[in-house]
Amino acid sequence: MNAALDLLSLRSALFVPLADDRFIAKAHERGADALLLDLEDSVPPAYKREARARLAQAARQLVARGATVMVRVNSAPDLIDDDLKAAADASVAAVFLPKVESAAQVRAADKRLAGSAALLVAQLESPGAVLAAVDIASAQTRLAGLAFGSEDYCGALGIASDKAALDWPAQMLAAAARSRGLAAFGVPGPLTEIADMDAFSRLLEKAKAMGYTGCTCIHPRQVEAANRVYAPSADEIALAKEIIAAYEAAAREGRGALSLHGRMIDAPVVDQARATLARVR
Repeated sequence: MNAALDLLSLRSALFVPLADDRFIAKAHERGADALLLDLEDSVPPAYKREARARLAQAARQLVARGATVMVRVNSAPDLIDDDLKAAADASVAAVFLPKVESAAQVRAADKRLAGSAALLVAQLESPGAVLAAVDIASAQTRLAGLAFGSEDYCGALGIASDKAALDWPAQMLAAAARSRGLAAFGVPGPLTEIADMDAFSRLLEKAKAMGYTGCTCIHPRQVEAANRVYAPSADEIALAKEIIAAYEAAAREGRGALSLHGRMIDAPVVDQARATLARVR
């Protein structure tokens, strides 16, 4: 069984195609915080049913090897009900729900997962979905995260993701998610970059600065970059501890603010320092 999952702690979630046993066999060795078994884009239409049949065994196999296992289902009406039933039966830790356009879709999936402990992550992949992000994030269900589908978003606009201006939609989704205490996954650019890891790392840094908490990865090369970017460095940890200690000392003297290393330290800055320490694994 998967242990209780805190989506906010996930730095990396690696997609694992359920259409091929070769990807499943070594998935737990890739270093990802979670494995995202995929029934959607990586599975050709003719193999959807076969891939679904693999889900329960693959999940058990990977959980037994110490992995946290999630699944992405299909959004097509003729597939989603059976996919969600299979996800519930497989006892996955979370279900990624693609092509979400409204809170009603989230609530419908929540009902189909009745009896399951799985969390839900809504993938927002169109301009309309981004405009509805606040409403979707407010769905009173097992929803625990939002994910920005930058490639599909660009496809809907008819533009190439490596040329697109994605700061606004990406930040809109992150703000909607974080306003409700939800995890936020994604990057404000192409998720398809698997060669230039310096460029991908810069994209992750930008996403982190927007409020994203982690990244779905389509290739093992991206996992190391996501784990590194979303984990506080030793210097960041040391500074956070120093800030908290200095603030607490000042508070004991009746002061609500102080100067440290040329920076004014008050309650919001201390909250940021505590958030940094909360990301230490």
